[in-house]
Amino acid sequence: MTEPAPGSTAERVRQALATAEIGRGDLFGDLAELDGIGAVDVAAGVAHVEITLPVPDAGIRARIEGEIADAATAVPGVETVVCGWRADPADAGERVAFIPDVKNVIAISSGKGGVGKSTVAANLAVALADAGAAVGLLDADIYGPNAPALLGLSDASPRTTHRDDLVPREAHGVKVMSMGFLVGEDDPIIWRGPIVDDVLKQLFGDVRWGDLDYLVVDLPPGTGDTQLSLVQHLPVTGAVIVTTPQSVAVDDARRGLRMFAKYGVPILGVVENMSGFTCTDCGHEHAIFGGEGGTRLAEEFEIPVLGRLPLDPAVGVLSEQSEPDERGVTLPLVGRLALPRSQEHREQGGRFPPIALREDGAGYGGGTRGAARTMATAVAARVNALARQSALLDE
Repeated sequence: MTEPAPGSTAERVRQALATAEIGRGDLFGDLAELDGIGAVDVAAGVAHVEITLPVPDAGIRARIEGEIADAATAVPGVETVVCGWRADPADAGERVAFIPDVKNVIAISSGKGGVGKSTVAANLAVALADAGAAVGLLDADIYGPNAPALLGLSDASPRTTHRDDLVPREAHGVKVMSMGFLVGEDDPIIWRGPIVDDVLKQLFGDVRWGDLDYLVVDLPPGTGDTQLSLVQHLPVTGAVIVTTPQSVAVDDARRGLRMFAKYGVPILGVVENMSGFTCTDCGHEHAIFGGEGGTRLAEEFEIPVLGRLPLDPAVGVLSEQSEPDERGVTLPLVGRLALPRSQEHREQGGRFPPIALREDGAGYGGGTRGAARTMATAVAARVNALARQSALLDE
């Protein structure tokens, strides 16, 4: 990269950007600290700035572009700003032989069942993929696999290569592997721990994931065999702890958090699911399950709250409308769907229309979709911050 001439307008723009703390609110560090400000050139009052985001563009680009424009146009001689963008997600650096092309492994955990952990994992994976990252989702909940239903793949069957490696199915831009593809829909899985460990090794190592920026691993609730197998066999970049605001859910989430800390797995942060319900008639937000449980847990362990996902009825049911109305947006958002499973539907090879979520509300893009984008950006930024910290320690 060619440095601007000392004293030039381009040099003053670079200095302004370096001191403006661009992106600090989103990236756990500003762009200058993260080496995100590239070449700067000024001609005829237009500043051309090359920017490298350390996270996928999960909705933050417009805000960062505004911050860059404010800082650059404060320099005399600069009237407008044009940004060139590239995304360069972090690489945790530690690999294992059977998944050498996976940059980062993100574990999604909860102490209690029913808090929406699988929904959070699916939405995180889809939001990262929608932002341009290469993403896989491993449904490691052997006894209760939900990923196929969440992603509209309930009728999908496994595929294999000529070497008998498993080929992930794909939905919403995410490569997906689940025990749900390998057993009958209603077949119970009655296995002891050693068998679960062997199966997990196969799901880790016998799947052709290809090049991935992030492999999101949806764990079962609790702190049992699956969690131990994960931390023993894979270099986990970090764990996301999912809870609802309720005290009983927070108490169980705390146990899961301590388990990861005991094994040296960094905690990326807390996601508070079902944080509140906004009445469509009066617009008032109701804290149905209490308030600030995720915040209390995060403050206790000095970790960030990565996102708060609202209780949105549209995430829990299948919309029959194939096109959103003028206030809607067709997903890349998925939920725990009430999928019809009739024999007639199976024989017809039916596929389900996308859910339509309203685009109003807070966050990037509004409502639940915006909350998922916010969560995805925060998770990716935390991964980047941990990778950067590790690199500094190695120097």
